[in-house]
Formats: sequence, structure tokens, C-alpha cells
Amino acid sequence: MGRQHDDETCVTVHLPYAPTSVRRARHLLAGDLRRSGVRESVVDDAELVVSELLTNGLVHGRPNAERTIAVSWCLRPECLWLSVVDGGDVDELEAVQLNDHALSGRGLAIVDHVCDSWRFDREDGTRVTAELAYA
Repeated sequence: MGRQHDDETCVTVHLPYAPTSVRRARHLLAGDLRRSGVRESVVDDAELVVSELLTNGLVHGRPNAERTIAVSWCLRPECLWLSVVDGGDVDELEAVQLNDHALSGRGLAIVDHVCDSWRFDREDGTRVTAELAYA
């Protein structure tokens, strides 16, 4: 499931393009981070971020050719990278400003608040990657 480099551990899982994959991704990510000795507060933040990214991919994206969605994380010496890739094709992504009246649309705003940075690219679908410092 993962590969190791000198100073990082990276994991990619391909999950069904279905809402049930959010729970599965959270479970896999949290277990991996805990086994690596990551602080519980960082595990909690990572679970929140991967939930938001994956939910956005499921709601606004499209499945890839295999009808899956890819979730990846790389545990680096001072930060954690979280990434979700769907088969969609968006021109622009931005975090909307949070307000008390919106019933949805808060995912990227939450990611923007919790993470140190995030970005997206359109190579092989839509990939959103967030960086969470923990050192």
C-alpha cells in the first residue's frame, strides 16, 4: 500500500467512487499516522482534511476510468501532504468565505484554515493537495 523513501513515507489508495470511501480513507490514514507516531491532534486534523477533500471530489468531481478516486498521503520530516485525485476537470478552485447561513460549500475553507497551504492541478483529473505542518 505504501512506499518508503529516506525521509518520507507515501501511501496511495484507490477507493470506490462512493460516499462510504470517506470513512475508509479516514480509517486507513489515521491508522497509518498513529503507527508512525504522529501526535493525536495532527491525526485529527488530517482526518478532517482528508474527509473534506474526498467529499469535495465525490460531490463536485467525477470518477476516473476505473470508477475510483485516489487518496494519498506523504509523511515527511516536518509536514504531512494529503492529496485526492478524481477524474473531473475544473478550471478553478477557491475557498469560499465562511458564513453562518451557508449549508454547504465549507470544505476548502476548512482545509484553508487547518492547513498551511493547499493547491490544485489538473494533471490526470483534478488533484487537490494540502500541506499540514506538524513539527
